[in-house]
Amino acid sequence: MKRKILCVLLISILLSTYNIKVLAASVDSLNKSKSQAEAGKSEAQAQLNSIQSEKKSAMEEVSEISSQMSAVQAEIDGLQSQLDELNNSISTKESEIEEKEKDIEAKQELLKTRLVAMYKNGNISYLDVLLGSSNYIDMIASYDAVKEIADADTNLINQITAEKGELEEKKKELEEQKKQVDTIKEEKEAKNQQLAAKKAEKDARVSQLTADEKAKQAEIDKFNSAIASADAEIRRQVEAAKRSSSSSSSSSSSSSGTSYSSGGRGSGSLGWPLPSRYASYSYITSYYGRRAQPTAGASTNHGAIDIGVSYQPVYAAESGVVVTATYVSGYGNFIMIWHRSRGELYTCYAHLSQYLVSSGSSVSRGQQIAVSGNTGISTGPHLHFEVRSGGSSSGCRVDPLNYLSL
Repeated sequence: MKRKILCVLLISILLSTYNIKVLAASVDSLNKSKSQAEAGKSEAQAQLNSIQSEKKSAMEEVSEISSQMSAVQAEIDGLQSQLDELNNSISTKESEIEEKEKDIEAKQELLKTRLVAMYKNGNISYLDVLLGSSNYIDMIASYDAVKEIADADTNLINQITAEKGELEEKKKELEEQKKQVDTIKEEKEAKNQQLAAKKAEKDARVSQLTADEKAKQAEIDKFNSAIASADAEIRRQVEAAKRSSSSSSSSSSSSSGTSYSSGGRGSGSLGWPLPSRYASYSYITSYYGRRAQPTAGASTNHGAIDIGVSYQPVYAAESGVVVTATYVSGYGNFIMIWHRSRGELYTCYAHLSQYLVSSGSSVSRGQQIAVSGNTGISTGPHLHFEVRSGGSSSGCRVDPLNYLSL
């Protein structure tokens, strides 16, 4: 009977060893594919970051050019207002000059008519005045009267002519101002055209970068899909290996007589997952069970213990196979290990800053698997340590202190 049991155990061990070797080879291949996808993703992400950085700079330049164009356009509008005012002033001066010309012409015609009439009547002939005067005093008086009339008409014409000259000079000044404003406006319009051309160039670049960004993101999505598929296949194969070796694991477990759980806290057989100097209740900042929510999004039903350490080595609590090593929402960087020699027992390590193992890899008790950290929903650097016991990797979470050796 004993020989039969030994044969069964030997066969179970051989089958188990074979299954582990087959699993390891398959997982290594999947991890290689996953690593290639992660390398491709990393490169694509770096390129995407570069594209996004360039796009941001280009958009900032477009915004700056638009602001410059608005400022220049405001200047152009102001210059156009000046031109409109100058044109109105020039038109007014032209009308006033035209009126003065008409006035001068009318006054000249009046003077001409008066002189002709006086000549015809003999009243303006100086000779007639001299010959017709009864004495010298009468002659002088008549001469002065004629001269006064002529001088008055001449002075009026000269005054109007002077006013016309002033208007023409003012019009000339206004036209010179208009010419200067026109020149400035043309320069501003040329600058605005240059800015518009530069903006169109930057807009085209932003459009191209947006297309590049979408294409690169699609490439990253493909890498993410490949990585997720590899992880899923690794987990599937691990689960398949567990099912195929469940009977031998049960036999081995029953024959060993070793249990991870004990009757009291800290007297279990799992190894402490941190350096020995932190193996003390004083470092536990949150125990298993109900608690007040430490931060938004954190659980109030704590299915683990939190050990308050900063960026320290994290060790496997027991030998096993890494079911997953990935980022999980809430947990941050997360590792789960199946301790296959103990049936359906799993340990989990969360909020890690760094992985040192990958999905599907085998680990030994006390082997460093990660570095603690502050990823995910966390109030500060610490190690979140879980123990799960049940029919699958998502089985019941139990109090780790009933399984740890302290």
